[in-house]
Amino acid sequence: MLRTRVITAICALIPFIWVFTKGDLQVIRIFFTVLVGISAFEMAGMTFPALYRRFGVEKAESPEWLRYVTILLSSAIYASLVFADTHVIGYVGLGLLGGLLLGVFAAPTVDLSFAGASGLVTSIVYSVFPWLAVIALYEKAGDARYIFLLCGLVWCGDTGAYFAGRSLGKHKLAPRMSPNKTWEGAVGGIIASVIGGSFLKLYYGESYVAWALIIPCCIFGGIFGQLGDLTESTFKRFSGVKDSGRIFPGHGGFLDRVDGLLFAAPIIWFILYQFGS
Repeated sequence: MLRTRVITAICALIPFIWVFTKGDLQVIRIFFTVLVGISAFEMAGMTFPALYRRFGVEKAESPEWLRYVTILLSSAIYASLVFADTHVIGYVGLGLLGGLLLGVFAAPTVDLSFAGASGLVTSIVYSVFPWLAVIALYEKAGDARYIFLLCGLVWCGDTGAYFAGRSLGKHKLAPRMSPNKTWEGAVGGIIASVIGGSFLKLYYGESYVAWALIIPCCIFGGIFGQLGDLTESTFKRFSGVKDSGRIFPGHGGFLDRVDGLLFAAPIIWFILYQFGS
């Protein structure tokens, strides 16, 4: 199992590192568009079946084509926004409206219409808009430095939360969403996020984000990263699945690995955009 996890992690990191060290902005935009499609694929795979069961009949099955419509719409909306022209808002609105109508009219009953529309909108919003914050971080820096900050503080936070919770955890954080998470683990995760961000600051030196911004980025990014993890856990519990998908052998789904990043990215972008140079 450990060998599988290590091999999978290495294989996943190779394209990630290549894109952010060798690719230009256009390549990175295309790369993120692909990631949006993967996110939509997994999100739709969780939400549609669960919503059809909850709002329809006990054994109702969502049509598979709705999942692929969600992937297409999510990728198209994201690509329209990152390769924006003057009419982009109209295209985005048209795409969302078209998707909503498909979700409503594709189902045989009112309950299933609501389930289809809810699943489609939820999947698109969850898959598209956080990734806009990620690409905005890249464009603000002009390279991958802020992406590394995002990944570093979230993944350090995940690791710190795991070990702190395992060794010190006594008080449940959100038992309804994720029974194993504790307040002690959450605090340990935030501390680890600050440590991870501080190492990046020391590595990049004065040309990097100022200390006055690094610490807030790490604290709030760590908090929102854990909120993303809890939100993903809630979706999985609602859907009755252990993992968001099976794209990464030994690791579960793609969203299982990036849920914290998707929630931390907007708050980090906000701090750097509002208060950075």
